[in-house]
Amino acid sequence: MNRSKVVGQRKARTPAEFHALGARLDQELSVVRPFTRKRGFVFKARAWDELANWESQRITREHRLFSLSQPE
Repeated sequence: MNRSKVVGQRKARTPAEFHALGARLDQELSVVRPFTRKRGFVFKARAWDELANWESQRITREHRLFSLSQPE
C-alpha cells in the first residue's frame, strides 16, 4: 500500500567511479572543514570513575592543543 515512488533510474556505475566520486566529495569537504578528521576508537573503562578520569584528561589535552594552535 505504501510503495516507494521511483522517479527515473540511476546510471550504472563501476566501483571505480564511486571511489572517484567519494574522493571528490572528500576533497570538497576538506575545503569546508579544514581541520583533520578525527578517527574513532573504542575505550573500554572498567569503572565509571576511570571513564570520567579519561574524559577529563582528553578534554584537557584537546584544550591545550587548541590553545597552542591559536595565534595570539
